[in-house]
Amino acid sequence: MQKIAIKELVGFIRRSDRSRKNYAIKLKSREAKVKDETLSEEGGGDYWVTSTSCIYNVFKYDNDSLYDPKVDELRVKHENATDTRIKTMYQRNIDILSSFKEFEFAELKPSDDLKFEKVPKANKVLEVNGFPLFVNPSFLFSYERNGKQELGALWLIPMLNGFKKYELGMFCEVLYRLLIENYAHKYQISPDFCIAVDTYSAQKIVYSELLTGSVPLLIDKTLKEIREL
Repeated sequence: MQKIAIKELVGFIRRSDRSRKNYAIKLKSREAKVKDETLSEEGGGDYWVTSTSCIYNVFKYDNDSLYDPKVDELRVKHENATDTRIKTMYQRNIDILSSFKEFEFAELKPSDDLKFEKVPKANKVLEVNGFPLFVNPSFLFSYERNGKQELGALWLIPMLNGFKKYELGMFCEVLYRLLIENYAHKYQISPDFCIAVDTYSAQKIVYSELLTGSVPLLIDKTLKEIREL
């Protein structure tokens, strides 16, 4: 079975009961690439690479002065573009970066002394109930708190029109499970700093919100439904 992106699970739960069966069969068989109008190129990573990479650097280097030069660069490209679709792409990336100027990254950092780690390719596939889920965090970061080495993570997720909070919670849920699966032997995994960010809507969720029940855990339930269809 080919790996399944979390956006595809979101695509599944967004569908009507009637259309879920065919979608589930395609996910399980992968006889053809599963496509959904909400998961088109406009929802893909390349479409949003300019805004996502800028946000990535702002977080990593704690430097929000990176926004304005990138917005200026995109405005020039927008003005020079002749293709309407390309102009729209640039404008959407501009809008995202403009909205992120008010985003408080400081509260997502447990310490000023973070050690960033790369995720090995082999660790990006998490098997859950027999399904290989593709988990691609933007950052893993370790730090010391109360004399213990802890690990947190941040996942920047671009998607046209963004996500509902419970949909974003699915990314956060698998991210936490990935950390437990691969890093719990070395670090204490922090639910307070396991974070998923919807870059289109500039909203965030942390795993502790799922632990308290304010956002539902949906991964097991969704995979069970896919398996049974």
